[in-house]
Amino acid sequence: MRDESTNEMRRVAALPGGTPLSVAFYDRHRGADALTSARIIQREGSWREACATAGVPANKASRTSYRRKWSEADLLNWVRRYLAEDEKPSYGRFGQWLREQQDAPSANTVRNTFGSWSAVLEAASHD
Repeated sequence: MRDESTNEMRRVAALPGGTPLSVAFYDRHRGADALTSARIIQREGSWREACATAGVPANKASRTSYRRKWSEADLLNWVRRYLAEDEKPSYGRFGQWLREQQDAPSANTVRNTFGSWSAVLEAASHD
């Protein structure tokens, strides 16, 4: 699987305008069966790391520093509120619920912080 995605990243980077490779360019030009940039980032940790693994130049970060807005405790509070309201919780329903809340994080932020929806649920089950 890793070889397939790195090969696809190399193919897209070789297209006119593909170097340095941006997430947006990759997603516009990737093959129909190729992993999305979001999945690659989740697996590799960052777009820059994924590009390094594939051996292609990455575009420059849009910001030079990043400060996380949400602590793990903050995110777990959102998850616990959701779980208290939904009898059949799912990641999709969680994402929809968050979109309906004011000043809430995204479901992707929560999942990416903990690694998976299962890990989110596991973390939320501990006090």
